Amino acid sequence: MKKTIFYSAAALLLLALSSCAEKKNVITGHFDGLPTDSLKVEVVDVLNARTPLSTTVIPAVNGDFTIPFTDTTVRGIIIYCPDDERGREHGVASLTFVPGEYAVLSGRLDSVVVDGSQFFKDQKAYTELIKPDQERMSEIVKEYRAAGDDEAKSDSIMNVYNEVSAHVSALTKDFIKNNPASLYGATLVSRLIGEDGKDALEALAIIPETVQNGYLKPLIDRTRTSAQKTKARSEAAEKVKDGMQAPDFTLKNEKGEDFTLSSIYNQGKYIILDFWGEWCYWCKKGIPDMKQLYKDAKGKIEILSIDCNDTEEVWKNAIKEHELPWLHVYNPGDETTDVAVNYAIQGYPTKIILNPDGTINKTIVGEDPEFYTYVKSLIKK
Repeated sequence: MKKTIFYSAAALLLLALSSCAEKKNVITGHFDGLPTDSLKVEVVDVLNARTPLSTTVIPAVNGDFTIPFTDTTVRGIIIYCPDDERGREHGVASLTFVPGEYAVLSGRLDSVVVDGSQFFKDQKAYTELIKPDQERMSEIVKEYRAAGDDEAKSDSIMNVYNEVSAHVSALTKDFIKNNPASLYGATLVSRLIGEDGKDALEALAIIPETVQNGYLKPLIDRTRTSAQKTKARSEAAEKVKDGMQAPDFTLKNEKGEDFTLSSIYNQGKYIILDFWGEWCYWCKKGIPDMKQLYKDAKGKIEILSIDCNDTEEVWKNAIKEHELPWLHVYNPGDETTDVAVNYAIQGYPTKIILNPDGTINKTIVGEDPEFYTYVKSLIKK
């Protein structure tokens, strides 16, 4: 009798262990209201979700589905209906998946409820924590759109939105502080980068090294780098105001030669620092007008285009393809040299007009007709 009891207990233990093992590295669930009996699943690099690493279509009969996770590194998982462009019509489930975890999804594709292992329990808890604020923010967005051209009303609505957004940030900081070893909490740090990066860096400081050096290391490293650059950019903004001397720098031109900004000072020309990239639609859209300005103002201005966020090959090919006749340098954007950070660049294109002596005259962000009007007024003086 005792042997029978022992074997039964052992069998139950093996069954329990087997059940736990089955729950690792898998996403299961049920979605209501699916228009099809299948789902498309994309596995993406957490650092670049644009291009899928793999795409599969899985059965979802009566809304039930199972997705095995076979990667040995953290990945992004994107789930939506086939023939629906990443869920634009029916919604999308998007989650970060860490090896060894498991997720249970329910609800609808446009309002997914996540549960499962501790990682996803933490996600569920955080989602519930900020849910009232998120719902309020959605309502505020509707109010903003309804305000139309009423500028005063729009500004007032945006002030309320910013207050609610700040409350979400405060809740996020508290969640990380109260759960420093939470893997999911570590994925939230990037939401705290803000305008100066300080909150994110403070949050990273309390996360244990075991978490920082574990599966989430690529995400955490990127967040740290971004926060550090944001902090440096915020501090640099105080040094690149109108009337101040432009920070000098030396970068490589397309021939691989060193080019120093101050080498073109005091030559009687206004200098335009053009922060751009081949990837930037508005940068390229403005090229014809830039060419015309350079031609019309010949001898009165010099343009120095500073390529950011391209590979060197793409940059060099772009100069040839667009036939850009002015000066060019490449900004590597690495930890040692990032001129875009030193000039507090927030968007592209950004054009900084320098006086002939290298002092900052004016900064204009975006492809704005004001830039061309302003430069023409300068050279007429």
